[in-house]
Amino acid sequence: MKQKLLSTIVISAVALTTSLSASAANVYKDDNSKLDVIGRVKVNINNNDADSVHRESGTARLGLDGKTKVNDAFGVFGYIIYDLAAQETENVADRLKIREAWVGFDFNEFGKVSFGRYTDAFYLVTKVTDLFVDWGKYNGVTYWGLTKNDFGGRKDGQVKYQVKYNGLQFAASYQFKQSNKYINYGTGFSAGYTGEIGDKSIGILAGYNHYDGLTNQPDSGYHSNGLFYGADKNEAAVSIFYGDFGAPGLYAAAVYNYGKLDRTYKSNGVEAALSYTTPGTDWTFTANYQYAHNGDEKLSRSDLSVLKSAWTGEILYRVTPKFNIYTDFEHRYKSVLKKEKEDLATIGLIYNF
Repeated sequence: MKQKLLSTIVISAVALTTSLSASAANVYKDDNSKLDVIGRVKVNINNNDADSVHRESGTARLGLDGKTKVNDAFGVFGYIIYDLAAQETENVADRLKIREAWVGFDFNEFGKVSFGRYTDAFYLVTKVTDLFVDWGKYNGVTYWGLTKNDFGGRKDGQVKYQVKYNGLQFAASYQFKQSNKYINYGTGFSAGYTGEIGDKSIGILAGYNHYDGLTNQPDSGYHSNGLFYGADKNEAAVSIFYGDFGAPGLYAAAVYNYGKLDRTYKSNGVEAALSYTTPGTDWTFTANYQYAHNGDEKLSRSDLSVLKSAWTGEILYRVTPKFNIYTDFEHRYKSVLKKEKEDLATIGLIYNF
């Protein structure tokens, strides 16, 4: 198969994300309250094996992050960030979307309760291998594109509780009804322990989620794509990690994932990541392998992928703490049995301020 290179130049002018809270622009701060402006803008020029035409696209993020201490027992917080198209698009709805938004209560050592749009409690288990600037979540039941059954990613109408105590952590989430996603309700749980070996973190996590599907919608049932709109979903995962990603030294993590979408398929997935950051944190080298096996429950899906896998790599150089240069590359087997492959690569610039 002829190899083609996806080349992407990413120019980021504003990158103030929650993971870079130290760089966030502070609007207001006193003894009890603070308000920060966060955001990001990114422009891509790319092609890949499936498309030899160079294409340009742009995205941006802009939001607010606020906290207020009510008394010594608890505080309140609010957060919202938008995804914006950094250039004109034909679909007006794509120009401005809420990425995440929540409000809640912080009870200090007794945990936090939040309400809004975000990832569920189950994601806390799988995020240990979610490391790349552009890719890295190609496989796994949670993140497959399932059209009306797409339960992965960020969802509206959730309430989540999180608490940590002496290395132990627990999280639970509840998903309210979402007719447009064919979800009647959903629940998610995760628990784990994080300790230390020398100056390195080490931890183990496990989680489970369940989504009860809506089968009384106008187009519930099987479709020509082999999916059953409104099917229930159950998923479980366990993960381990060593080190702190982005800190000097070695970071390693692995996830095992099992999921079942009733009347459609069930899947086993494995993902492993290895990363090394140089002592001065100038360079970070990251590699990742993902594999998923689908066990079809409906023969009409036999024309779709049964086995999927992907190799992903990233080299990131920090010119300064705020300005980074990186390259991502990925080799995907979209269908191992059909020998369908795809190669992608990215070159990017990120500036944080």
